[in-house]
Amino acid sequence: MSLKIENILFLISQKFPITLPSDPTVSREERKLAGHLINIIEQAVNDELDVEEDEIVINENSDGDWVPEKFNPYDDVILTSHLDLKFGTKIVSRQEAQKAIDFYRSTASGSKSFKILANRFRWIKTHHHLEKLRKFEKDKEDFKETRTNLLQLLSKRLFEIVKEKLDSGHHVHDCDIQVMARRLNRTEMKIEKFVASKHWITDWKKSHRIVSRKITKFVTRRCLKDKEAILKSAEDFVQKSRQEIANFLPSSVLNADQTGVQKELYGARALAFLGEKDVARLVQSKSSLTHSFTFLPTIYMDGSLGQKAYMVLSEPTGCFPPTRPIPDCPNLVVRAGKSHIMTKELMKDWLRTCVFVPSSPKKIYMLIDSWPSFRDHIAINECVPAGFDVTIRNIPAHTTSLIQPLDVYWNGPWKSLVKKFTAYVLNFHPEFLIAQRNNEIWMVSLLYHQISARLFKDFLQYSWRKAGYMDKIDVDFKTPANYCFGPIINEDCYINGCLEMPFIRCARCENYICFEHYIVTQKHLCPFL
Repeated sequence: MSLKIENILFLISQKFPITLPSDPTVSREERKLAGHLINIIEQAVNDELDVEEDEIVINENSDGDWVPEKFNPYDDVILTSHLDLKFGTKIVSRQEAQKAIDFYRSTASGSKSFKILANRFRWIKTHHHLEKLRKFEKDKEDFKETRTNLLQLLSKRLFEIVKEKLDSGHHVHDCDIQVMARRLNRTEMKIEKFVASKHWITDWKKSHRIVSRKITKFVTRRCLKDKEAILKSAEDFVQKSRQEIANFLPSSVLNADQTGVQKELYGARALAFLGEKDVARLVQSKSSLTHSFTFLPTIYMDGSLGQKAYMVLSEPTGCFPPTRPIPDCPNLVVRAGKSHIMTKELMKDWLRTCVFVPSSPKKIYMLIDSWPSFRDHIAINECVPAGFDVTIRNIPAHTTSLIQPLDVYWNGPWKSLVKKFTAYVLNFHPEFLIAQRNNEIWMVSLLYHQISARLFKDFLQYSWRKAGYMDKIDVDFKTPANYCFGPIINEDCYINGCLEMPFIRCARCENYICFEHYIVTQKHLCPFL
């Protein structure tokens, strides 16, 4: 469901019922605090903010057997391995326990007395310990420690893994810790019905002094032109466009916009240890943070995306080397240039390969920004095939953030998908190099396949509603990142015989798929709509 800024401001005004001054003198501290709040709201509205709760909510399904005490990460005695046994404060290996069993049974009468056994094996101190030893004798390899002891061990092992990740600069979020905890449980502890609930993760983070910290802030200079003139220009354009759009089918009205995407895209916040002043995080390739590719999708007013999106990559020669061919992705047109920047010739190629194709409507209303090549209507019309009727409208300069559908909403959730993918790879599949050209292309293709699903029709139309070209109505919907990378579930990949935990939920077939079967050994381009 999309967040509405007006509702957020309404709730704030309810909390602080005061009369707003018309022209106040604002202090530096007030401006700084307001800037932080604005930044948080903007990230949330664009689906770029993961809210990692600290509130404790009682959950009957949570792992209540053991909750770590606040800021007390280690118990006095914690198992060193899930195969070890705990007798009071003593950790005993299974081999040592078997020696005790053999000694206990080495008599014609059936068993030695508790006193003799305790004198020989000093870690046996109570009759409860003897009962535990007998249970171990009965269950043999199937014997498991108590749930509490195993949860304590899991917490310790989880801390070792998370600390190693944070120390080496990995981006770690609550959802990543959930995956790590569940993997540990699958491979080592095998605690029944352990789900690593949000409540458990919250308590675990507190006990290990792990908090969410902002890594950096990206500042964009705002247009300094007259704000009122820009707003008036935007309103007039939308009003006129709505009158014209009424003569077109929603499936014939499109908006296209090029956006630059970093080769490795990460969120601005991640977990860190409490008290850390500088938060540095790991990337696969440093140059990936300064190198981008251009992505040019097409969104239609009926809540669909173009069958193919356009992607421009930078190559030193301006061409893809024949010895390293690019993959043939059915939903992408991929081109090379000496830089990733679009040119007029690339624009013409995009029109011919992605817009004016046989499956496109013959009567088109094209809403595009004021990029110089987009303003060249003669060049655009040269690409229009016979039988097509095209109306071109350029969004006024400096208004795209207000009234361009892709800018207003779509680009943020799209990049959120890419960030989720990138963070997962760095934590769990570092061998998969995102910046490697063909991996990058497949990542974009598969994520575009997800965001194009019919399930996201309301989400896609919301971009048009928010920009003002459609009437605003209250519609509940999930963003692609929330659906595909939503709550972690504790089940296997849907592929027969695969026991791996899922990486993503497909918005088309609704199955959960592991990373290997999504993009490595297979490419999950399922045929469902």
